[in-house]
Amino acid sequence: MSEPRTVRDPVHEFIRLSGEEADIVATKAFQRLRGIRQLAFANLVYPGALHTRFEHTLGVFHVSSLLCDVFKFSAEDTRLVRFSALLHDLGHGPFSHVSEGAGDLR
Repeated sequence: MSEPRTVRDPVHEFIRLSGEEADIVATKAFQRLRGIRQLAFANLVYPGALHTRFEHTLGVFHVSSLLCDVFKFSAEDTRLVRFSALLHDLGHGPFSHVSEGAGDLR
């Protein structure tokens, strides 16, 4: 297991990861999120909308952690929520929800 890490985020400032969480972020599957845009083609209309799924997932992870603190979740529940937040986008392909119904066309 890796050492705990802190990631600098432009929105949330510093996001702390446990060693296990850092190991997940270091995987090839997680790193591929750096190449998938969260907002699809929105940057064509809004040039600053260059957010990736990698950045989005770290933000979701951070906000979920804060909510666990606010609602006083147990250590084990907090751990599960944090892992769920880290993993929630790993199965998405390009254009995510826009392309979900593509298999339903008849």
